[in-house]
Amino acid sequence: MQHQLIHKPAFTIVGYSIRTQNVDGQNNRDIPAFWQRYMQEKLGANLHGLAVSTAEYGICDDFDMETGEFSYVIGVEAGPDAVVPDGAIMRSYPEQLYAVFTTPKAGPDKFTEAIQNTWAVIFGEWFPGSGYRHAPAAEFEYYDERCWSDRNELLEMDIYIPVQELSEP
Repeated sequence: MQHQLIHKPAFTIVGYSIRTQNVDGQNNRDIPAFWQRYMQEKLGANLHGLAVSTAEYGICDDFDMETGEFSYVIGVEAGPDAVVPDGAIMRSYPEQLYAVFTTPKAGPDKFTEAIQNTWAVIFGEWFPGSGYRHAPAAEFEYYDERCWSDRNELLEMDIYIPVQELSEP
């Protein structure tokens, strides 16, 4: 699987969060349902005036390794004067080295499947022979104009996985 290594500077997100878990595929049901709610309720409209770009993030963080629980945040990169809307949160993330993977292009009806399959390949195939391990930091999906179905027939997005070389402590 093709990837790039990118040092992403520190950034701050303002958005909405749910708690889910990666047990029995629960996160693969909860996260798409959360995105549907986010779009149906037009929650992004509360955020876009606070953003430094039109891109949206889907961030996995606040992991509990014992239970498999984690938070999933849908949000935007906040500008310096962003004020958190009611019901939303603000989180900051430090600079980090990421392995960045682009999903295969897929039609809107297969986009969620392409995203989930890319995650599975990253952890099931790429990591074991990569020379890297997962760093203790947030991982995220980056949604930009490439995945707007009103502009593109085939959609794609990037998945950022925090990494460090196996030789690092």
